Amino acid sequence: MAVRIAKYELCTGCGSCVNTCPCDVFRLDKEKKKTKIEYIEDCQVCSMCTIYCPLGVLEVTPEKIIQPTTAYM
Repeated sequence: MAVRIAKYELCTGCGSCVNTCPCDVFRLDKEKKKTKIEYIEDCQVCSMCTIYCPLGVLEVTPEKIIQPTTAYM
């Protein structure tokens, strides 16, 4: 996992994570009025969601391993 909702109970569904995520990882659950992680595999660990979340609901974890690209000559 790359990003997780650490404090789900504090989420107000403001949508700042949805609006700032460049990889379109989040969606708003309209019934619960909270954010949800819809496309975790697209997370690039940029931390934009954690920077712009006004309540500190989200947390980026170092668990995502990105495979390095190797160029062969």
